[in-house]
Order: sequence, then structure tokens, then C-alpha cells
Amino acid sequence: MKTVKLFLILTTFGFGIYFCFGNYLSTYGQIRIQKKDLFANWLPNREIPGVKFVGSETCNSCHTKESQSHSSMAHALVKPQNSQFWDKFPAAKFQNGGYSYKFTKQGERLIYTVSNGPNEISEPVIYGFGEGRAGQVFVFRHNNEIYESRVTFYNKINNLDFTIAQTRDKPTSLEDALGRIIPANEVQNCFSCHSAAAVIDRKLQIETLQTGVNCEACHGPGENHLVAVKSNNSQDLQIFNPAKLSPIDLSQEFCGSCHVGFDKVLEMSGEIVTVRFQPYRLFNSEGHNPNDARLSCIACHSPHDKIIQTPTFYDAKCLTCHLSNDKNVKKTTQTAPFCPVKNENCVTCHMPKTEVPDMHFNFTDHWIRVVRANEKIPK
Repeated sequence: MKTVKLFLILTTFGFGIYFCFGNYLSTYGQIRIQKKDLFANWLPNREIPGVKFVGSETCNSCHTKESQSHSSMAHALVKPQNSQFWDKFPAAKFQNGGYSYKFTKQGERLIYTVSNGPNEISEPVIYGFGEGRAGQVFVFRHNNEIYESRVTFYNKINNLDFTIAQTRDKPTSLEDALGRIIPANEVQNCFSCHSAAAVIDRKLQIETLQTGVNCEACHGPGENHLVAVKSNNSQDLQIFNPAKLSPIDLSQEFCGSCHVGFDKVLEMSGEIVTVRFQPYRLFNSEGHNPNDARLSCIACHSPHDKIIQTPTFYDAKCLTCHLSNDKNVKKTTQTAPFCPVKNENCVTCHMPKTEVPDMHFNFTDHWIRVVRANEKIPK
């Protein structure tokens, strides 16, 4: 924690990064060298003007093994009728002072209604954000503005509660009770991180976007790639491959552009709960080199598959660096010390589940450390 505090202090004055972390940050935070191709600086929440998206079905016609339609990220944004909670929404209720909240189904539409008794406002939900392990928050239009609902459906309680970061104050009117108007730049970023083809020509394409994080959300729009493949141009396939990035660029800049990396946290103001920002937490792990490929996001998680919940699955990942306390097991890569307690279920101790009360969910804390009894969770 002392090292992290020192880093933050020096960063505030703008001159401490190199001296604190040296080679760790030799590439971090720099813009990658510009190339002639349009994909040199692709990020999931950027746009490549003039290049069209072709859709995952087109990608899957060739890349059958890489299809990720069943992955967790593929369901990061859903139409209401495709939500796993579709049948549970009508039973969900919430009360905030004199204002009540409910959802009703009309055919394939989900209607969000806020009432103060004699009056009410109802609007159809456009999309649900979140693949559902924690829950889903909803967006809708009202008076030509895009709103985030004041309430979220949380999986753990099987009901509605306040949306994280929204005010819990008693509403002053029905309009105020609806939720929060999402600013234009924020709404574009939200949809870009939860879908593909969300922003074209700098405009949000809310009706035609591709729901969920699909192939092109990470690899960029595929129009030029199809042309390159058909012309047998193997030298320049006109597509982005994040796996070729350095580990720190991959985790902090690429994945961190949506999952929130170190630099993005530094830009935030106020009290924020960072335990759900995995790249940021991973970067803070003392003694763990963030530029080691064995510590990048994809070292443990495949973006093409569901997140594996079994703790023992990750033991092999830890033991690529750490010695086992079984003296008969040793590899040349195992240069980190062994755990004196046990050599299985490593993440249950060193990456503990941490509850964010406002979200009714226990997040795996990616700040790898020796957790001591009664210590405060590092920020």
C-alpha cells in the first residue's frame, strides 16, 4: 500500500511514473506507433471511420473454433426479451418514498413504469446492460433523451434496488424519479463497451448495433478483412489481433479501455469502488510484474468462452510462476515462492471474493496479495 500511495502522490505532480515503476511502464500509457493501416490503434470503444462491420455470423463462417456466441461478454447487452430474467421482471417491485417502480410485459416489449400514485410515466426498455451474473440495468428513451433506470434488477435478491452510483434521495418529481439522463459522450462509450457497431460516423446507432461484445468489438470492423482474405493478402489482413500487444498494453490499455485500467481510475474523481475494475486491481498486485504475459488478462480468461467459476481451474495459472509446496513439483518458470498454507484453491485466499453492497454481488478481487484478518480492502 505504501508503494501505491507513493505512486499516486508522484503521479499527481506528473513526474513520478518512470522512477516508481521503471521498465514496467516502458510502453504503458504511450500511443502505439502509427502504422499505415487503420487498425494500428484500435480499441473496443473507438471507431474506424469508413470501414463497415460484417457481423459475427460472417466471422464464424471461417473462424468456427473462435466463435464466442456462448461467452459471457457476448451477452453484455441484451434486448429485454432475450434477458435471462424476462420471466422474473413482472414480479419485481421497488418503492422509493412515494414512488413505485415496476416492469410489465407487452408482447416482446418490456415497459418500465414509475408512479407516484395518481400519476405515472411508462416507457419501453430499449436494452438491458449486464450479462446477468450480478444483474441488469435498463436504458430507455424519454423526451428524446436516453435514460439509465433508477433501479436495477439484481440476481442475488431476485428483485429491484437502486442502480449503483445513482442518487438515493427522495425524488422531487416523476421526471426526477425515472432515473439519470446519460450524457451523449457517456452513452456512446457505454454502448461501445457492451456491443459492436454502436458508433458510426461519430453517431450512436442504437437501433442497428450488434448486441453484446462480439468478434468485431475486439478485432475491429471486418469489411477490409474480407477483402484482404478474398485477395489472398496474407501480409496485411486488415484486422486487429489484441494477442500481439504487450501484456501491459493488452491488460491496461486494451481490456482496460472498458474494464477500467490504472490510468482511467486516476482520472476518476470522488469515492469510487474499484474492486470491480480488474485491470486496475491487477496492476496494483505487489511483486507481480504487469508486463509478464503470465499475468495478462488472457493468461487466465479466454474472451471466447464463459468465465470459469471453479477456483481450482486457476491453480495451474498460479503455479506457472509460484513453486508448489510439493517438493516433487518444480518447473524452470517457477521462480516465485510457494505458499506455506496450501497449493490449491489459490484464488480463494489471494484473490478473495469481495462484496460491493450496492450491487448485491461478490466480485473476485484481482489485487493479488496476502490477505490478513481484519485488514481493510486496499483502494
